[in-house]
Amino acid sequence: MTEPILLVEDDETFSAIVAGYLESEGWAVEVVTTGHEMLRRVSNRIYGVVLLDLGLPDEDGLALLRKLVGRCNVPVMVVTGRNSDDTRIAAFELGAADILTKPLNPRELRYRVLNLLQRRAVSTLPEHLDFGSWRIDIPFRTVEFGPMGPRCHLTKAEFDTLVFLLRGNGRVYSRAQILDAVTASNGPESDRAVDILISRLRRKLRLDATSDVTITTVRGLGYRVDHARAK
Repeated sequence: MTEPILLVEDDETFSAIVAGYLESEGWAVEVVTTGHEMLRRVSNRIYGVVLLDLGLPDEDGLALLRKLVGRCNVPVMVVTGRNSDDTRIAAFELGAADILTKPLNPRELRYRVLNLLQRRAVSTLPEHLDFGSWRIDIPFRTVEFGPMGPRCHLTKAEFDTLVFLLRGNGRVYSRAQILDAVTASNGPESDRAVDILISRLRRKLRLDATSDVTITTVRGLGYRVDHARAK
């Protein structure tokens, strides 16, 4: 495996044990101790798996999980000392791929990591997405109308929001989830800014009552992509 594992853990003794074991199994491991550093790393590098402790010093672990799932396509295994059902359910609802409770069994950790890596290998996201007549090229970050049509120029936040919603396959995302997925120094800073961002996307992509695809407002919940309107 060429993609390293990112271990997010502020307990130096615990992280040294876990990293040492995973490295002895042949995996490269990077260790960070804060959520801020984790988000910086995943924005600049691709990882095979992220092992995320919920008890970090700078931000709530579940809030970090939501941001992480929104920003990158990497399986997240929550590693936590919290053993309540509420915590486990909340982690799965926010997109955790797996959960392990401390103290860890090294052999179980190995097989769970291996399982996540194998699942990721067979579920690689496409490099292109279609939204009606629009063709989205993810590596080149372009949006074009048909194979030879004009290009729609989107800001980083607009492009990231469109891709995030499209990958949801009709799932409704709250304004907070969209904010976490696209927020950056040049991204939206409030729920109201998300509404403005969606409005700009609709205008630039020429989505109106006659469109076969649209970005739908789900009152009280958020937004979703509809690929075809009911006739």
